[in-house]
Amino acid sequence: MSMVTTRFEQHVLHVCMSQPEKKNALTMPMYEALAAALERAEADTAVRAVVLGGAGGNFCSGNDVGGFPDAASAQEGPNPVMRFVRALVGASVPIVAAVEGVAAGIGATMLLHLDAVVASADSRIVFPFLNLALVPEAGSSLLLVRMLGHTRAADLVLRARAIDGAEAHRLGIVSTLAPAGGVAGMAGEIAAELAAKPPQAVRRAKRLMKGDTAELMARIAEEERAVFLGLGSAEGTEALRAFREKRRPDFG
Repeated sequence: MSMVTTRFEQHVLHVCMSQPEKKNALTMPMYEALAAALERAEADTAVRAVVLGGAGGNFCSGNDVGGFPDAASAQEGPNPVMRFVRALVGASVPIVAAVEGVAAGIGATMLLHLDAVVASADSRIVFPFLNLALVPEAGSSLLLVRMLGHTRAADLVLRARAIDGAEAHRLGIVSTLAPAGGVAGMAGEIAAELAAKPPQAVRRAKRLMKGDTAELMARIAEEERAVFLGLGSAEGTEALRAFREKRRPDFG
């Protein structure tokens, strides 16, 4: 069974991350499938909105650490992660997230690129990169500061502090709070509303609001290089080992 499923209905493409036993942590094939879905939505004018969600009561817990690349192999061949991130940055079709449970790592940073984020008040959003001796990715080192200001962004990134959906809504990371059990329905309603509007005008408006993405793409490339440095460092090795062994890391 595919770990990313899609369903197209009334001009809305529903995309679901489905590895519930790992809280929808992303593998490289899942990144490929997500990128392909977004590329399809961008190329097909019949798609007027996308809903992105997760199976089993969680959105996405980040990367599947069991399949985490090492520093030597991470840059060999096409990078599925960067393909997915480029699809997010380049999307003109509106994308709505349905966030329940955990949204961590890439599951949190992807939200910063979307047009509507619906979440339950008790969902848990965290940017945990420093705990793994890594830097934030997917442009989040730029977008979080733009959105929140430096000190509030630092509170989330440097402390890797988890926040619930209610706090994320106050900060502006979440656009709409929905009651428990109502997140998917609300996200679908917003997507249907967007799909009913003039589709080309919607896409033009989104492109205008995003503006020139050159600075964002340059920051994403810089973050990617820093991630590989972290993966190859002694700190990164100890952080990842401690994570797998469920203990506190020792950085000396």
